Amino acid sequence: MRAFVNELALAEACAVAHPHQAPLDALIEARRRHPVLVERLYCARGMPNTEIRPGVRLAEVGRRLPRDKRVLLFQWAGRKGPFIEDDRQSTDDDLFLFDGEDVTDLGLGEAARRILATLPAATLSPVQDPASRFAADPLCVVHGLAEEPIDHVPVANFRETEALADALLAARPEPATWPELLAEARERFDRLHIGGHCDDILARHPYHPPGGRRILALLDVLQRLMTEMDGDGRLSRAGAELHNRFFVGERSWFSGESEGRKNSPETFTFPDPDGDGTLVCFWHGKVSTPAFRIHFEWPVSPPARRLRIVYIGPHL
Repeated sequence: MRAFVNELALAEACAVAHPHQAPLDALIEARRRHPVLVERLYCARGMPNTEIRPGVRLAEVGRRLPRDKRVLLFQWAGRKGPFIEDDRQSTDDDLFLFDGEDVTDLGLGEAARRILATLPAATLSPVQDPASRFAADPLCVVHGLAEEPIDHVPVANFRETEALADALLAARPEPATWPELLAEARERFDRLHIGGHCDDILARHPYHPPGGRRILALLDVLQRLMTEMDGDGRLSRAGAELHNRFFVGERSWFSGESEGRKNSPETFTFPDPDGDGTLVCFWHGKVSTPAFRIHFEWPVSPPARRLRIVYIGPHL
């Protein structure tokens, strides 16, 4: 499934929010937390030019964001996308209206085109006012002229980024092999460097769906942790909370090897994904069924761009 920003709803939200940039801030933060939104949440190339009121565009509101989020916003909406125009669905009689307004070239229009082509699609409408015209689910888009409609297209509409991220993940076909799982992980988790040694180890074992799901859940936590880390390896407040939740305590998802096992560092020496050398990695994530482990570099060496995942396989 693909999702599309409802630019008109985003502009309306910015117009009524205090400060005006708050909805943009929340959207960029959601993209940092959920890699699936980076992959599958599309916008129109003209989104920054959408007016929140006459003479005031989203781009001007976006410039009020903190520098790091401002950079991420304009990288997404200005250069990287994904953009509707790069893979626009074709259809006959290409005119789509919502509430009498032309949305043909906007997120609502593309979602409607894909639905007419029997492709799964939805919109994100981050409304502030529950009485907004964009608060309904679904939103009804008119195909064709208002006075002579060809069709009425119901478009699934999400107001919350968390719910949308969950829906996008649920719509993704579940991996059926280790290569499929590793390919998905490398696509989703851009702040992790999953070494080729992981492929070699997993190839020796049959695929286990519950274990695969747990591996992806563990990698998702590590991805989220890395998005909350600066280049020097310092965690933000949200990152520190994640660390306390998943790295601390007897039943934590991640832990280091015991002092006794650390006396055999050769057991935990793995090929370095970044080069020809090796890394000793005592920290690991835990998979119970089967008894697998994910070993990774911790703490992260600066500059902390990507976390090196050196081993995925049976408990050593």
